[in-house]
Amino acid sequence: MSANNHRLLYRGALSLPDTNLLLDGLSFTIRVGDTQSASGLDLLNNPLALALESMRGRNLHLLGTTNLNDVWLDAAGDVSMDIHPKSTLSRMYFENILCSYPITSAKGRTDEGIRVSLSDNNEPGPNDILIFGQLEAAPGSEPSTSTAPPKTLRILAARILPAPPAPARPRPDDPTPRQPPLLSNGKRKRETSSLSLALDTHAKRVAGDKGKARDTGADADPIRRAREVMLGMPKPGGRAPKDGRVGKSQTKDAAVFKVPPLPDRTRSMPHVSSQSPVATPDAFAALADELEKANKTIVKKVTVQCLSDRGIRKGRDDFNELYQYIYRGTCFALRTRMRVSSVDAAVVEALVDSHANLYVVDDETRSRLA
Repeated sequence: MSANNHRLLYRGALSLPDTNLLLDGLSFTIRVGDTQSASGLDLLNNPLALALESMRGRNLHLLGTTNLNDVWLDAAGDVSMDIHPKSTLSRMYFENILCSYPITSAKGRTDEGIRVSLSDNNEPGPNDILIFGQLEAAPGSEPSTSTAPPKTLRILAARILPAPPAPARPRPDDPTPRQPPLLSNGKRKRETSSLSLALDTHAKRVAGDKGKARDTGADADPIRRAREVMLGMPKPGGRAPKDGRVGKSQTKDAAVFKVPPLPDRTRSMPHVSSQSPVATPDAFAALADELEKANKTIVKKVTVQCLSDRGIRKGRDDFNELYQYIYRGTCFALRTRMRVSSVDAAVVEALVDSHANLYVVDDETRSRLA
């Protein structure tokens, strides 16, 4: 027995789906001998070899093409496929699928493979295999002038494995991973936090503000005099000095009880400036303007209605002049009440009729004047 022999696993054809055509002249083999012993392979522990041997005498079912990146393969069986030279249809089919595009994979494999079912139907199942191409160095090739050695395409078959389960997503009740504490030989020094730094800065700022307040004479004068009065007050139950004399520790100003003046009110309210008085709108003037506008609107409506009742409508030549005379005369008669209160509609109608009688003459009066 030679060192490298091959065992024939299956010889048959692929049946195309929805047709009676067959891709015949196919044979699957596996290497046996010293190569198999060196790689640790055993035919009894090779599921693909056993499955192909069990399919002898039956046709395999072609399912279609599959991208190698979409499936998980078990290529440890080292099962290769050969095509008979006289099987023209099978050779053309596999050349179109495996040799139409350049091989760019790092493993030297084709991007597409042919999925074959080992069951009795044309449905995908867990026992499917994938036939793909693998670039290998040509055995016994002659030296070439090119830098890259010549390679040949070997057709391999591998089992399709189920995809591994996706990693479990974190649950809401899972414990949060914590970083382990750093181990140090020395004692841990106290670190100054940002809060303590902020408090120290605030305390220094307050102390500086108090120092500035002592330097201002205008603000410190009432406080100084109040302090002198409080220090010079007699103790409860004590006796007053004889002959009304003042002690050595008391000054002439402290002997007289003085009430310090109250601080300026504007000092307690820094947001209010004493030099810029707040300008408040005149609410009464605004109310008077609105009242006058409403009264003039009433006079306008009554004037237009009065002229309309007398047959004088908009569009006549004398309408504007009559309207202006009656409107201005009525407003002048009510000038003392226009900005004080709402005018009475009856009073407005009476005044408008009186002015209309002066300017609008009826037919009887016109004939009498003529």
